[in-house]
Amino acid sequence: MITGHSLATRLHSLAARVPFDLAVLPGLDATALPAPVPPPAERELLHHLGGFSVPPVEVRLTGHPRQRSNPALPDLRQVLSDDGGGGLTWVDIAPDGAWGQVLMQYREGGLYVQGPSLAAWLDRLITTAEDLVDEVGFEDGIQPYADEFWDALHPDGPQLPLRPAPLLRTAGTDPPLATLARHVPDNALLVDLRDAVPGSHARFDRACGPHRLLRAADAPVFAAVPWDWLHDQPR
Repeated sequence: MITGHSLATRLHSLAARVPFDLAVLPGLDATALPAPVPPPAERELLHHLGGFSVPPVEVRLTGHPRQRSNPALPDLRQVLSDDGGGGLTWVDIAPDGAWGQVLMQYREGGLYVQGPSLAAWLDRLITTAEDLVDEVGFEDGIQPYADEFWDALHPDGPQLPLRPAPLLRTAGTDPPLATLARHVPDNALLVDLRDAVPGSHARFDRACGPHRLLRAADAPVFAAVPWDWLHDQPR
């Protein structure tokens, strides 16, 4: 079972094997988070682990400084990481407070599935860092290690279909898709992330340019609404 205690223990062990500071941060009371109080499993994780860094990635489980820097993201979110170039990794938090998939928004505006849960994503991330210690080594400094680690964070996966809102308003359409489609403009595009595997991606940026993401109330279904950010209104 993946727990905050086991992940923190592995990180402290890894810190003794790498020639740089992992900067493992202590956890904190989940009520101090800039997001709804998480369910018990995530609360235990955050109690034991507040964040860490594996160059060039810095993970802040207790809320990244760029938490409110991107108004395109849905209102309820927990930003975990910033790739340094505008890409943000965040937890999909449902309106009822349930913590779900870990998602990344490309700096261009596409949506990418990092993992099915916070614990699963952290386990893959830490396992990757552990494996690379033996595979890459540090004979040429830490840059080869950092490059391999960065690439391993983004596995290849299928490109998800983007569906025009008007086509989803018909009788018999899946309820979360149909409900969200009725609340967005005709030029909005929807994607269904239920059962999407890590590496799956929705390139909203290529299909509709600048946009704002909206989430269905009862499922990880998202709509990209083309947005005029200069006037802060739909296009």
